[in-house]
Amino acid sequence: MGTSKSKTAGSPATREGFIRVLLRPHNRGLVLTGIVVLASIGFALYAWQRWGEPATHTAEYLVTAERISVTAQPTWIHSNVKDEVVRSLAGAKLELLDRDLVEQVAQAFALHPWVANVLRVEKRFPAQVNVELEYRQPVIVVKIDAPGEEGLLFLDEESVLLPSADFAPSQAKGYLRIMAAGETPTSVYGTPWGSERMLGAARVAAAWGDRWQTLGLYWIMGTRPSSGQLVYELRTQNDQVRVVWGVAPGHESADEASPLQKITALEQYVNDKGPLEKSGAGAVVDLRKLADGALKTAGGSKSRRR
Repeated sequence: MGTSKSKTAGSPATREGFIRVLLRPHNRGLVLTGIVVLASIGFALYAWQRWGEPATHTAEYLVTAERISVTAQPTWIHSNVKDEVVRSLAGAKLELLDRDLVEQVAQAFALHPWVANVLRVEKRFPAQVNVELEYRQPVIVVKIDAPGEEGLLFLDEESVLLPSADFAPSQAKGYLRIMAAGETPTSVYGTPWGSERMLGAARVAAAWGDRWQTLGLYWIMGTRPSSGQLVYELRTQNDQVRVVWGVAPGHESADEASPLQKITALEQYVNDKGPLEKSGAGAVVDLRKLADGALKTAGGSKSRRR
């Protein structure tokens, strides 16, 4: 008995049959279209390897230091933030088509101690990267245990330690100050001091802006009474007059005056009674009561205090 042999898909007969089907008149258009598509893909791949990919490594795609623009620095920063960040990226090849370029640049700037927030990083062709930054602003000086004007550290509103090299001792006169009282920072520049007392003092100082200067204020003190919450007060340089502030901004009770109301009340007090230094040694001015009395005199209500 004879045996039959099945035709596999790869046999010559099968291939010939498949070709005959493709060459039928009504299939020729489809075949030609396929050939054109395949040829186009092949040419595109060749063209990319031959001309396209090398072109992405030209100057129009390479991001250099000159092609990175950042938000203008405020006057209190004396170092060059952009230059320092670019140096930290030394060795990294910044290419416009790199999908990680924006994140890489954003992370590099976010690590700089003078940068509070990286608001936006935008890349454009030809090679250009625009970086929008929010910078930290010093608000208070910490006087550590050292003689004279040595050992001054500067903090922002969130008690972040700022680079000491950017400050001269003479600049300390432009800020309220607090004694370190044995405290030391728990970390490095660009990170918070790590103390509840320092954070509260920094926020009190930030609330004042520069309005404290004409009032003769100089020091901020933070003490914790039996109630448990830190209470802050300001003092004149010779410690003769104590100005009680209360708790740190954001921790006031519902019936306590706002920071702005306290500041305004003290300005009015000095306007009416004269400089604080004339109040006499040991004088105490409680801004909580002073602002409350001013509100009542003006017909204010508790609902107007926030």
